[in-house]
Amino acid sequence: MYSTKTAMTMSLKDLISLLDDYTIYSYYLGANFKVGKLINSPLRSDDRVPSFAVFKSRSGDLLFKDHGSGEAGNALKFIKLYRGIQTREELERELLRIVRKVNPSKQIVTNNHAHLSESMPADIGIVRQPFTVTDKSYWKQFGISIDTLKKFNVFSIKYFLCNNVVRGTYKDTSPMYAYKVYDRFKIYRPLASKYTKWRTNLTNEYVQGLAELPKEGGNLLIITKSLKDVMCLYEMGFYAIAASSETTFIPDHVIKTLRHKWKHIVILYDRDITGMKKAREYSRKTKFDAFFVHRKFNAKDVSDAVKSNGFNTVKNWLYKTLEKYDNNTGSNS
Repeated sequence: MYSTKTAMTMSLKDLISLLDDYTIYSYYLGANFKVGKLINSPLRSDDRVPSFAVFKSRSGDLLFKDHGSGEAGNALKFIKLYRGIQTREELERELLRIVRKVNPSKQIVTNNHAHLSESMPADIGIVRQPFTVTDKSYWKQFGISIDTLKKFNVFSIKYFLCNNVVRGTYKDTSPMYAYKVYDRFKIYRPLASKYTKWRTNLTNEYVQGLAELPKEGGNLLIITKSLKDVMCLYEMGFYAIAASSETTFIPDHVIKTLRHKWKHIVILYDRDITGMKKAREYSRKTKFDAFFVHRKFNAKDVSDAVKSNGFNTVKNWLYKTLEKYDNNTGSNS
């Protein structure tokens, strides 16, 4: 089993990574509550007949159902209903309160930007397994081969742990992967909810795909927003890297080094409001050209475009789009 420790920059996503569903429910319902057992609804003071239960979904998440009111959902929705939370900031404060209560030895402080930093290191461990039929089918739709997954240190995992607590297990209906970036990990559950899809202890210094670039550099490098897109671009014959998360960019000192090694560097971010705004912001800052997948593909990124339109169709468009940077653009040219 791999294990790694690092300090983390905390956001709502990071706070969620420190808590599992059971811990959240037991914090409000008591440590003795049982999954699947009906109890009086904690959401209604007038519930005299047990009509509330927490149950395990097919994906392994713990969901709640209040049969009296019809309310149902995941642990975060339960918190919002139970505490009457309306905003993201209120939810962050409530999660922070739970983390401090269940992990009193951890010192967590806030800064002026309402982000949180944890002084104690987070520990992520994984147990690898051979790639399954489900895995091969999932990655194939993006044109990504098993050999490329291995090159970029992407593993299929039986389960992973965060701070020695099992946070998720592999299911064919909810596969899990670990991205190993140097000595740290990013856990990816593509079919899970947006709140449990990612777990990470990468910092901004951990650039995805950087270790796989040729040391001498080359003609064209693409900065994109995910390792999935990095691998998809590699399959097409292009070198690419991605920041540690979609909310950060490549560190300045890394950019400085790359400028000396690559003749052209371009930015390819999502074709959505956030992605286009960030790409143009980074373009102005770095003077790198920014571009996006063509709107005709009805996709926000390269990998989704491949899934919907076919690998060769997107590859041909990309080569034509980037031919102005010389024909010798790719990793396999």
